[in-house]
Amino acid sequence: MKRIPVGQLRGAKDLIQDAVLAGTDAAQRLQLSAARQPYAVLEKIAPITVPVRAVEQVQTAITIGVYGMIRSVTRLTASVADHALDLAERSTDPKAPG
Repeated sequence: MKRIPVGQLRGAKDLIQDAVLAGTDAAQRLQLSAARQPYAVLEKIAPITVPVRAVEQVQTAITIGVYGMIRSVTRLTASVADHALDLAERSTDPKAPG
């Protein structure tokens, strides 16, 4: 079985991380934009304007929080992968420090 160089694995990890983060940003923008449309219609109804805005604020906060958590988990996973790759590199390179 052919070994993949650690540098290539790091590159793949970076590409995956960038793709997940970019996809998360795009999905968040799309979801917030789509959710805004019905709220824009409903807040034109005077008796319910205030509660509609409150519900939208809660939904927006939850959405931003969920996507923020996805970003955090992605960054944490990438950091763990970096440490694992560091260990792998040290174990295969006798000149590596540590």
